[in-house]
Amino acid sequence: MKNIITWFPALLYGIIISLRNTFYDWGWFKSHHFDKPKTIVVGNLAVGGTGKSPLVAYLIKNSPWNNSLGILSRGYGRVSKGFKWVEVNSKASEVGDEPLTYKATFVDVHVAVCESRVWGIQQMNEQVPNLETVILDDAFQHRALKADFNIICTTFDQPYFKDHLMPMGRLREWREGIERADAVVVTRCPSKLDQQQMDYFDSEIPKPTFFASIRYGNPIRNDVATINAWHALAGIADPVLFFEQVGTLGELKSTQSFPDHHRFSQAELLELNTKAANMADNEAFITTHKDFVRLQAAYQEFPALAKKMAYLPMEMYFLNKEDKFWSMLNQSLTR
Repeated sequence: MKNIITWFPALLYGIIISLRNTFYDWGWFKSHHFDKPKTIVVGNLAVGGTGKSPLVAYLIKNSPWNNSLGILSRGYGRVSKGFKWVEVNSKASEVGDEPLTYKATFVDVHVAVCESRVWGIQQMNEQVPNLETVILDDAFQHRALKADFNIICTTFDQPYFKDHLMPMGRLREWREGIERADAVVVTRCPSKLDQQQMDYFDSEIPKPTFFASIRYGNPIRNDVATINAWHALAGIADPVLFFEQVGTLGELKSTQSFPDHHRFSQAELLELNTKAANMADNEAFITTHKDFVRLQAAYQEFPALAKKMAYLPMEMYFLNKEDKFWSMLNQSLTR
């Protein structure tokens, strides 16, 4: 019944998206390409968490380029508008939680937010003349920009080629949009992936395909007390893996999920602070880095929460063909 109800809206949505893409393909809508800085788009075909942020962090951390790097994001969920630089002491409400997480992790990287990616790159280029490479987070559907290299993320458990257009499924555009990609990274793969599984994805995806997984570090917190009991909370699209990992750190006392990019209300913060104040010495909250930086603006007002809050760092890594990936990327940026 759900498919019947959502089929027509999905078809109508797909027609509109097809017309828009056709107008860009035919040149009726203008796409802007920059000779400098070089641009890399990290995007997806589906809404929700597909591993874009870990891939952006991976690109910055492992970059072989000896030049000035930048990150440009829309800054989803922010209350501000237009172009804005992200500083270490910025508030998530002003710049978005993901850009602030990038800046907190890579303090020397130029991070900015802007709804218009073209205008944003122009502003970054004018204000930082030595900027050589900009990575754009979630800009694959921003057709006004013609990037030098487009990377699509799709998850191992929910690959785009098994999905449908919204609202019938999670796709932002038809599956054929993958043809605009230069590479596809299958994210959140099991750490051990056999050749048959990789061959299956290779047969379904008409672009160079790479496989990646994630690994977690040790909890990071300001207090040095020994913690072996955790209250996990997460405001991300898919918290299942996060909660599973927390369960390996000790006793998982409770879990609490919020919508992706959730903006905590005063009532919710007060409730969390009260819960923190009543925790035993060996207990603490643990969350994702993105949630941690979103909450940091409240730590001064809610000191019990600040004392009892930790985050679990994570990173993406390639399971195969990592050298080939970087070779393709470098070749595209040096044309």
